[in-house]
Amino acid sequence: MKAPVVAVIDNDVLLDSRRALVHATQRWMAVADIHFGYEVHRARQGALLPDFGMPQIEETLLALLADHLPRRLILVGDIMDGSGSAVETLKLLENLQPHVPEIICILGNHDRPALRKGWPFVETHREPRFLFSHGHHFKAVENQAGDADAIHITGHEHPAISLNDGAGLRLKLPALVREKISESRERWLLPAFSPWAAGGAYKSTAIIQQWICAPGRVWSHQEA
Repeated sequence: MKAPVVAVIDNDVLLDSRRALVHATQRWMAVADIHFGYEVHRARQGALLPDFGMPQIEETLLALLADHLPRRLILVGDIMDGSGSAVETLKLLENLQPHVPEIICILGNHDRPALRKGWPFVETHREPRFLFSHGHHFKAVENQAGDADAIHITGHEHPAISLNDGAGLRLKLPALVREKISESRERWLLPAFSPWAAGGAYKSTAIIQQWICAPGRVWSHQEA
């Protein structure tokens, strides 16, 4: 079995190349923007899409849980893509449940009542030194946060970095972004977990560091 490919981005905090953030000592793992059932939901709206995404997402999540053995899996919003994929997303959560002691679902703007009726959701979640919210109400959550030095981990933005070699090769890869939001406080934006989420550049003058996630590799953008 291959060891997971990770980078240490803070004390005991690892970024897995498969777009998951792991705290080695607090024993949690966080992913954002799964958008499970994207192809099913969009197809029911009339889009012509290949049958791709859901098996790959479930397989990757199960592999991450087996590799890192977290006590808590924190799903940082937009777990489903839309009401057309509620049944499939609920089934995913049920399939994950035997593999991790606790699953925490944070409410995202895509998480419809059809899913929330079958699974408990929270607006925010806290771990020592960390606050989690989806990010679509970022300023409102910040105004109510209280703890001035907690790191606020969000999704929602689907950050990505575009690379090119000057000879025609162009790649857009998901990224984790660290930015300073006050003298003592940071925001970390998670890469989108969905293989359908191409993402885009996150514009901010407060960016401290960006980490690129590619198949089998994760690295700091400053080293690219």
